[in-house]
Amino acid sequence: MAAALFLLGAVVLAFVGGTGNWTLIATVTLATAAGSTLPDLDTPLRLRHRSALLHSILPPGIALLDPRTWPVAAGLAFGIGLHLAADLFPRTMRGFATIKLPLWGSIGVIPSYGWIVVNIAANIVAGIMVLDRIATRQVAAGALAAAGVLGMVYLIRTEGGWQALAALTVLGWLMLR
Repeated sequence: MAAALFLLGAVVLAFVGGTGNWTLIATVTLATAAGSTLPDLDTPLRLRHRSALLHSILPPGIALLDPRTWPVAAGLAFGIGLHLAADLFPRTMRGFATIKLPLWGSIGVIPSYGWIVVNIAANIVAGIMVLDRIATRQVAAGALAAAGVLGMVYLIRTEGGWQALAALTVLGWLMLR
């Protein structure tokens, strides 16, 4: 339920918080916190665990429908990307851990890994592209730093997070080289 509260806070801030730099950073940060656990709402929503609806680029895409919620979309994208990075390292990729399509069921082991990797990339790239469009370079850097700290804390505390943190660190280092 924390995801719903963080998401509500981000949306409220996006609509009534004004257009200041700190408001944008706070909105992205709250939405990142929401996105890091939002995919786990699949079970309370009576979707199957690892539902493709929430373990994808779809939630940030919906937030892009209104320009006022673009900071929410960026944060959701970062948070869901982090969540998916941890999901890439389950104990075993069978049954419960595979991606489920509505009205279809599990897509299988190899396609599940593919789905997760593609959606990690789509979410991270989308978050960066949206931030680039709505914020100055300094404000975007502040939002990315806040999302990064939140992401580190999330990954350290979650199953598969240490492996995901190591993989993202290596990828980030390679991108900067």
